[in-house]
Amino acid sequence: MLGIGLSSLIGKGLIGMPLRHALEKLEVPLLRDIPLLGAFFRQNALTYLSYLLAASLWFIMFKTKIGICIRMSGENPRAADTMGINVFRLRYLCTLLGGALAGLGGAYLSIAYTPAWIEGMTAGQGWIALALVIFAAWNPLYALAGAYLFGGIRVLQYRLQPLGISPPLLQTLPYVCTIVVLVAFSTEKLRRKLGAPSALGKPYSREER
Repeated sequence: MLGIGLSSLIGKGLIGMPLRHALEKLEVPLLRDIPLLGAFFRQNALTYLSYLLAASLWFIMFKTKIGICIRMSGENPRAADTMGINVFRLRYLCTLLGGALAGLGGAYLSIAYTPAWIEGMTAGQGWIALALVIFAAWNPLYALAGAYLFGGIRVLQYRLQPLGISPPLLQTLPYVCTIVVLVAFSTEKLRRKLGAPSALGKPYSREER
């Protein structure tokens, strides 16, 4: 709520003003002409950065020592602390990094997708991002694939409009899918099956060991 209020206050004088220098598409020669896959290579710099980030984060999380420490801090912080890992500092740094990446995703809307500042332009897409993390079972590569799936559902509303289906109904599709994922995740059995960290959302204090 604080973030929404601050963005509305700070951006009040910028509403509807187009950016002078928006991100332009950078097409990759030859690759852009590949059937079906060519669209992946006709994107802007931030989209290409997302490909690199997903691969890099997957490698860090599953192939490096720091990744093991991060996953252990979320799975069993007490054991991680016993092994000398500063759980509080590591969790704090990961939260800051996650917030920065979320902010980058929000910035994409105003500097590449629109490109202009509009109050409330995120339209609850942060909840879709949360559902995407759950859907991807905390795997960055799955998250990248899931992002295109959710994006496809979002685009589907425009494809189905010529069929006479109510536009407001179609606009709810991404959010309905989000609610389904969040409700399904609320069950302990499915949460374990998806590989959610055991200590997810649980604060850790050394004094409670």
